[in-house]
Amino acid sequence: MAQRYGEQWSAGAAVRAEHYAGMSRPAWLHVLAALEIGAGTRLLDVGCGSGEFCALAADRGAATAGIDAAPGMIELARRRLPAADLRIGTLERLPWPAAGFDVVTGFNALQFAPDLVAALAEAGRVTRPGGHVVVCNWGPVPQCELVGVVRRIEHLRPEPPLVPRRPIGEPGELEELARAAGLRPDSATLVEVPYAPPDRATMLRGLLAAGNVAPAVAHSGSAAVRAALTAAAAPFRRPDGSYLFRNTFRCVISAR
Repeated sequence: MAQRYGEQWSAGAAVRAEHYAGMSRPAWLHVLAALEIGAGTRLLDVGCGSGEFCALAADRGAATAGIDAAPGMIELARRRLPAADLRIGTLERLPWPAAGFDVVTGFNALQFAPDLVAALAEAGRVTRPGGHVVVCNWGPVPQCELVGVVRRIEHLRPEPPLVPRRPIGEPGELEELARAAGLRPDSATLVEVPYAPPDRATMLRGLLAAGNVAPAVAHSGSAAVRAALTAAAAPFRRPDGSYLFRNTFRCVISAR
C-alpha cells in the first residue's frame, strides 16, 4: 500500500511542491513557535514531502530528519536539504532508534496510514520522554473548501481511496487516537491555510498533480477530470479569474 501511495504522489511531486507546499506554511509557523523549535532541537517530519517544513526548522538551527513513501518527494527534499537525514519508508515502521527526537511532526500525512494508532505509537516510540508528537490535518470538512472540491470528482475514480476516510479533522478524534497510542494530548488549534491560485490553469495544474486525483485521471481521462474540477471549483472563482479556497488545519500537540 505504501508503494502505491508513493507512486501516486511521486508522479506529480514537483508540481505539487510548487503549488501546495506553501499552503501549509501558517501551520508550520504555528508549530515552530508553539514548541520553540530551534538550535538543539532534534526534529523528525513524517510524510515530509518535498522538505519545506524541515528546511524552515533547519533555518532555525534544528537537526532535521524526514521520511516519505514517495521517492519523487524525497528526491526534491534531498536537493533542498542535502545535509538532512531523509529516507523513503512507511509511517508504521520508522527506521530510527527509540527516543531519538525531541519533536515528531506530521502535516496531512498520518491519515494515509492503514493503522493510524500504530503510526502514532511509532511516532511516540522515536520521541524522547518529555518530547512532543504533532499532527496537523485538514480540519472539519465544512471548513476545508479544497477538500470538498476534490471529493466532488471521486465518482471518476475506479475504486475508493486505499485507506478508508476517517473524521480525524473533527474535534476530539485525533485526541482519542493519540491517547490510544500512549500519547498525552496537550493542545488543539485550528489554523487557517487558504489556497489562492491566480487563474483556472494554475488551479487545474495544481489539483491534477495531487496523488489522490491521479487514479481519477488514469480511469476517466484528463479531460473528464478537468471538466469536473472546473465545475466543482466554480463557486470559489473570484471576479478577476483567481480562486480562493478557505481551509483550516487542525493541529494537535501531544506529549510523549
